[in-house]
Amino acid sequence: MTAVKGSKQYKMVVVPYRPLYKAGIFLLCLVTITAFSWLTYQYGLREGLETKIEVVNERDEIKEQLAQSAQLVRQLRQDVAELKLGGQVDSRANEEVRLTVEQLQDQIAELNEEIRFYKGVMLPNVGDKGLRIERLDMKASNDPNKYNFSLLLTQVVEKHEYVQGGVEINLLGQQGSGEKKLSLDELSADNQESIRFRFRYFQNIDGELTVPDGFEPQQIMIVARLSGRNAQLLERKFDWQIDGD
Repeated sequence: MTAVKGSKQYKMVVVPYRPLYKAGIFLLCLVTITAFSWLTYQYGLREGLETKIEVVNERDEIKEQLAQSAQLVRQLRQDVAELKLGGQVDSRANEEVRLTVEQLQDQIAELNEEIRFYKGVMLPNVGDKGLRIERLDMKASNDPNKYNFSLLLTQVVEKHEYVQGGVEINLLGQQGSGEKKLSLDELSADNQESIRFRFRYFQNIDGELTVPDGFEPQQIMIVARLSGRNAQLLERKFDWQIDGD
């Protein structure tokens, strides 16, 4: 070949002509992408199935507790009827029968409340769906300044998914001649401003509050903050009432 003066010369390389090579590379990439997509789908399917099975198992467990409570209520009502009849026949044990009847009726009332609670969680038919501050129980301890609390949170929804957030507990009352508000970090030995929660159906939060000398509690204000895409702020006040007083 005649070279032109001043032009750059390139070396020529002869390679075999393989028209199927590029097609093979393309098919290999296609198979790899398809296999990856299939594995990703199977992983998501398995994770979703495991979550669904967990939800069903938890739901069935609550339903079983509900059925057991209902059965016990029916048995207790029968016992009450039998004791009343026995009390009429044997007047000598009348006082004992009366006390036993009262105890059984108290148990029935508690179980009925439990049944209503489970039905509310599993079969919601109320308008105010979402996170709920269900109830707050306060009990005295051996220390006159310390009180044990049990807070119940629930969520009333048609499709139960895990929710999480934090709960603030504030004590409203009088100190000296003025009103005062105490936050959780002033009432708890842990010095925490809020208590974290995470649940699907409901969660009990137990703890201890220390009321300082000179402070007279009047109300407890619960503030629940739900985080995530369904962020929600809920507030509820309870009168200061100690169980057993």
